[in-house]
Amino acid sequence: MEKYLKDFKGYIERMQKVRLLSKPDLKEIGDSGEYSKTLVRNFSEIGDLAKVNRKVMDAYVNPVLSGRKNLDDEEREKIDSINELLVEKSSFEEVDAHLSEVLTDLLMDDIDITENSTDDERVLAMAGKVKRDYMVIAELTRFINDDTESIRAAALENRELLNAYIKPDAFKTLGEEAKGAALQFSLMGVLLYENNLQRQPEEYWEKAFDILQEAEEILQAPFYREVFPDYGWDTYEFRIYYYGAMLADSLLPRRAAEKAYEYAKRMESFLQDCTNEIILAAVNVEQAGDLMYLASVQAGRTPVREASEKFYRGFQNRDSSDYSVTGVNKNLDPPSSYMITAKMMGLELGEIDYDRIFEIQKSMLDYLYHIPNRADVYMKSMTLFANLPMYFMEVPGAMTLEEFCINAFAAVHPPTYVHVNMVARMAECMSRHLLELMPELFIGFPGCPDAASVRDQKDRIIDYTFHSALCHDLGKLFIIDTISMYGRSLLDTEFLTIKHHPMIGARLAAEHHSTKDYADVILGHHIWYDCSRGYPDNFDTRKSPYKAVIDIVLVADCLDAATDTVGRSYSRGKTFAEFEKEVEEGLGMHYAPFFAELFKQPSFRSDIEYLLNEGRERMYRDTYDHIMKHA
Repeated sequence: MEKYLKDFKGYIERMQKVRLLSKPDLKEIGDSGEYSKTLVRNFSEIGDLAKVNRKVMDAYVNPVLSGRKNLDDEEREKIDSINELLVEKSSFEEVDAHLSEVLTDLLMDDIDITENSTDDERVLAMAGKVKRDYMVIAELTRFINDDTESIRAAALENRELLNAYIKPDAFKTLGEEAKGAALQFSLMGVLLYENNLQRQPEEYWEKAFDILQEAEEILQAPFYREVFPDYGWDTYEFRIYYYGAMLADSLLPRRAAEKAYEYAKRMESFLQDCTNEIILAAVNVEQAGDLMYLASVQAGRTPVREASEKFYRGFQNRDSSDYSVTGVNKNLDPPSSYMITAKMMGLELGEIDYDRIFEIQKSMLDYLYHIPNRADVYMKSMTLFANLPMYFMEVPGAMTLEEFCINAFAAVHPPTYVHVNMVARMAECMSRHLLELMPELFIGFPGCPDAASVRDQKDRIIDYTFHSALCHDLGKLFIIDTISMYGRSLLDTEFLTIKHHPMIGARLAAEHHSTKDYADVILGHHIWYDCSRGYPDNFDTRKSPYKAVIDIVLVADCLDAATDTVGRSYSRGKTFAEFEKEVEEGLGMHYAPFFAELFKQPSFRSDIEYLLNEGRERMYRDTYDHIMKHA
């Protein structure tokens, strides 16, 4: 056991180091010429660290995951020890959130079939599962996901299992740790409803308020204070009000909004008299006021314009250098609330709103450019920021969705910023050469019924190819924490999450004027030429008028991923000749047959080799300069 703990503490230390290496402090680098060298050096080191971590996973975790059998006491103790290290209980800060999710699920599955588990063990495992369910749903609600409601329903069933231990006869038999977990995480079931942007009937929300009502009855019942006198009952009371108020971040029908409004009022009153420093460090009166206004607008109590003015004043009063927990809330909550009000609640926009929307867009990006390289701040910021693209509005004088998202990549994940720009340049290069070599490929492109019209509109086709390729990974903006998992091999669940990004990006793009025409390319860029494989599996790219462009972006995407060294911590980048051989082997199935002829052209080979070498080096220098301009 001692060696096991030592090895896994090393895993944690390496994961923390990987996080720092993957996002180096640009101010310590010095100049743009050193930027790509630093990243290559850092990612080489990340590769070495990841190899050691994979050995730890192979020794202790993967055998258990692959077996999915009843765990003996020693195996359960080991997994429990891992979760203790992966999750910091008091702060929700997680070193490896997705691994924690998988291991907690494994423990829960095992508990269901283990007769020898004590009630305390069951409660603690169920509590961990509720917390994990919340993390999963919080991740899924960053974007519209068809699976969210089924996962939410399963999570609520688990919360009901835990809630059985709140009943007096069961509760009094529990140890103190299990009592605290049962109280905290049964109440936390309310948050499984949070950030729900799908309109639901009143009955749906009644279940959330029933949990809050149960908690208030526990708070008032003498029995619980008698059997658990040392519990933090003031914190429990605060959570009731806070969780009820947080429901206002969803789209609520009027009666549910009235109830959320009342909880927000009680939260505000509680905080004004509160002296508990832990509570005050986690939330603030301003946030309570914002939630109260969100609920009030949805309840029909407050005009939309009045609420928007309140949120804008909150945005103006922020300290843009504050990255504490409350500082992140103050910087990202009010502008998000303003955008929610403007888009989802029908604010009648005027010139003043156009200026404010542009100011908000710019300020949120500036805030992200300065995020400290700390897991808790990064994850908190990303959770709040990821809501904004859903509420994004294209208005006169402000940013387009394309501009906003590409700049967001530069702020939160420079390797993806480099990637989408490289794919755009290579796709543009391919389309330019193909238009000269085989213009007939583009017949059917909107406005191009024949080869003559293709030639006449080649500049428009090239421009479309560039911008659709630039936007091909918009969906990754919502799953940056998964994309950033460099310290070990990806888990099966993480692969499934990544496979959602074409659908997420296409849905987002379709909502906005600047990007709606790119939806087919975004949705289809991971689908094979013959549609026999790839994802999603319900889109036939052969029926799209943009089929040729989809096939071009597919190859450009694969080419950049295959040849780039940064972001490929598991292996060195390939040469173009090596990638060319891979394409030849997949012609007619994975890749379009016309690439065989294109790759033979000396002028194309010269251009693509330049982009992969000097062009990529320049791209890294430009990225450094771009980020430093905002830092």
